[in-house]
Amino acid sequence: MRVAYIYDLQADDIMVQSGRPCSILRQLRQRVEVEPIFPLNGWPQYAFSAKYAFYKLRHQTYRPDREPFVLRAMARQIRRRLMNTRVDRIFAPGSHVLSRLEIDVPKVLCMDATFASVVDNYSEFSKCAPEYLRQGHAQEAEALAKCAAVILPSEWAAKGAINDYGVDPNKVHVVPFGANIDVPPASTVHHMIDARGFDKLRILFMGRDWQRKGGSLMLQAVARARQRGVPVEVDIVGPAHIPTPLPDYARFHGLLVKRVQQEKATLDRLMRESHILFVPSRAENFGMTFCEGAAFGIPSLATDVGGITSAVRSGVSGWSLPLDADAAAYAEILSNCYHDPEGYRRLARTTRAFYDNNLTWDAFGQRLVKILSAEPDGLEVLAPHRGWAI
Repeated sequence: MRVAYIYDLQADDIMVQSGRPCSILRQLRQRVEVEPIFPLNGWPQYAFSAKYAFYKLRHQTYRPDREPFVLRAMARQIRRRLMNTRVDRIFAPGSHVLSRLEIDVPKVLCMDATFASVVDNYSEFSKCAPEYLRQGHAQEAEALAKCAAVILPSEWAAKGAINDYGVDPNKVHVVPFGANIDVPPASTVHHMIDARGFDKLRILFMGRDWQRKGGSLMLQAVARARQRGVPVEVDIVGPAHIPTPLPDYARFHGLLVKRVQQEKATLDRLMRESHILFVPSRAENFGMTFCEGAAFGIPSLATDVGGITSAVRSGVSGWSLPLDADAAAYAEILSNCYHDPEGYRRLARTTRAFYDNNLTWDAFGQRLVKILSAEPDGLEVLAPHRGWAI
């Protein structure tokens, strides 16, 4: 089987979209013949610079990536690059490239959530101009309608596609993503867990968007835990800057780029040494960072929002608290964890087992190829809804 992998950005860059397109590309190349159709030329978007400036002055969110002219231009580029190439399937890790693509080849779309799911939940999709909202919903509906199958990482995201855009449930497949890091063997991780001492409790926060990821709440909870006598230390990775002075028990590492060996080594060290991955997100489509933490046997302390519970199972791979939980509730978990080292180690081991059973890219790749290999009018034989509660 020959699959055209279509994306507007550099799909083989591990830093693009949290590494998701790159990891999926690797899985496909291990299993089928791949025709890379990426990146696409983004010049058509510059035709809308004046409109972008207009909405920016009005403090409204607008991007030209969903303009019909831009979508048609992407489709023309794809058709030209496929003109003399036979492919059996078209795969895209994002919906933009499929909206206006009129090629009689079965198409499979994979994304972490729909446009409707992120509007007003992510800062880059808040205060949207009415025109941009119309374009976004129209573009998403058009792309979804063209697909023989739609892959999403959580039941929450799948329900959004079905309820918000009327996607046929038989086309929807829930397949969790994996970890975009070099994953140590389970035996190595078990040694790491045993080596984590409890003279202090080491917390790891990872996320670029400090506000949406709940950075301030994390610091408040840590401060409360320290008031209760828990010697907590914090390592912060991801944000470009932090809008508040940090206490002396918190270290800021900035954005650690995985393709830079020294920075990758720093991230690896932090993952090995940390007890808890603490990211109380206010909104989250899925949370790749929770997969990465689980790969290292790090239980996650997170929030029950969006698709997080597909990656963080309370009592199995961490804790997911309600969105309205306050700093005291999180601090209590930190305190209990510190005072029960053996209970922590049991949870850390089940966290790694949860990763092995549910959150690997290899499992994703196997499911993806089954979905791609199915006949377009027979995708329902894969029983996409079966096993949604992963």
